[in-house]
Amino acid sequence: MKIDYLWHSEFLVNIENKDWEIVRILSDCWLSNYVFWDLMARNPSFKIDYSKIWYIDAIFISHSHSDHFDPYTLVEMYNNLEELPLILIPETMEFLVWLISKYLPKFRYKILKNKQEIDIKWIKIKWFIFENDYITNEDDVMTIFIYNEKEIMYAEIDTLPPETEEVQNYIFNMFTFKKFESVFYLSTRNELEWNIKLLDISDWNKRKQFISEYVKTRKESIEWDFIKFYDEIVDFKDITAVKNYCKSIIWQWIVYPKKLDINALKVKVLWLNELVILEKNMMRKYNNNYDLSYFEPSYTYEIKNWKIYKLEKISYINDFCFEDFPVNLAQSFNRYYSNWPLFKENRNIEEQEKIILDLLNNRFLPYQIVNLEDSLKNILLQNKRDYIIKISYLKNWNFTEKFYSYWFWKYNFSEISNPNYFDEDYFANDIQDFYDWKQELYSNFWHKLTTWKWYRFWTMLGANFLNNDLVYKKYELHFINALNWKNVDEFVEKIFSEF
Repeated sequence: MKIDYLWHSEFLVNIENKDWEIVRILSDCWLSNYVFWDLMARNPSFKIDYSKIWYIDAIFISHSHSDHFDPYTLVEMYNNLEELPLILIPETMEFLVWLISKYLPKFRYKILKNKQEIDIKWIKIKWFIFENDYITNEDDVMTIFIYNEKEIMYAEIDTLPPETEEVQNYIFNMFTFKKFESVFYLSTRNELEWNIKLLDISDWNKRKQFISEYVKTRKESIEWDFIKFYDEIVDFKDITAVKNYCKSIIWQWIVYPKKLDINALKVKVLWLNELVILEKNMMRKYNNNYDLSYFEPSYTYEIKNWKIYKLEKISYINDFCFEDFPVNLAQSFNRYYSNWPLFKENRNIEEQEKIILDLLNNRFLPYQIVNLEDSLKNILLQNKRDYIIKISYLKNWNFTEKFYSYWFWKYNFSEISNPNYFDEDYFANDIQDFYDWKQELYSNFWHKLTTWKWYRFWTMLGANFLNNDLVYKKYELHFINALNWKNVDEFVEKIFSEF
């Protein structure tokens, strides 16, 4: 098995079938320079030379976030590949099938059911999605097994398998139901949240302290993966104990856009090679031993006889540019924050209020009432007062503030006048843009948030299963852009021009 690592969670698996033919399966399809949902940038950047790809048998789309499912990339492939791959769509994204068929009518697709196995040219592929106890913005992430008679790989993609007996033993059983010569686990790390928090710290000593706390947290997390079996704390089976097991780590690396300030790339948390060193140290401490590495972008890797080998540069990648600065915690930079709505426009207050009240009462209120982790009943009882959300409407370049409150005796959120506190605050334009899918959950990276406040309403809007009609609108907007020969750079950099 060979894997072309393109970066983030995008990789092309090359695996041999029983007729010694190479079957090629691409995991996820975000090859644009920006993620349009959070306005962050891709690093590295590169261009694909489709004349050297020859073919791709299938594209697996893990979930409906735009750093995994990118209309601009799909349209580019649609225009450049002679034979269009089969699109493998998780059942959790089935509501988007009509949209894909509408804008890319020649693409073939297949809906993937949880734990279903399919066959592509005698290569087996199986999908696995976890059951969560609470609603998250990544409830729809599907993970993937790919295997033949001799080797199997499992990729987390964008989610950590929960430490439950059902999930862990399922992966273990998949790894052991045949005598595989190689059992390969492709693990994902996502450090965006830590990097964004680090960028919010201007003091050099506080940055050092923050990274020290981060390293401590990482060490504890890695050590737990060993000690839980060493001390027999858990009941499920140890995946790393499977015969011929090996593992590589990839990083979902989205960065602050260098067009705004390239110096921000010099302030970052641990790199992948440092994480590998931490894990290898724990392996020695707990007498464990398996081949462990990390993947670098633009290289092909081979997994053979439970060993991982770094091979040549990928031939179909051109104009590769990777901004890999040494860490400089003393580096100053200009982190942009908006004290205005992201889109500074005068709009119709009556129309906006109608949308916002509908979202508050018909989506947010039922969501928050039944939220197992953060129930509205408990919030009200603990605070002993109404729950109040402030909305600032922009008209004639002046803000009009309105307040909406909820308490046990009310049926829904309703307007009140001049309270002496509020729990959440938003610009009406931002909420409307979320409704129209010009913003998303992580657009909050660009707002100066009040650290002691919750942003429950905004977080709820990012829960795809509650708002799949909004997800649909988002992708329709960007499919139309892509088919009109626009690219994501135009969409994002137009917003940057307002900064």
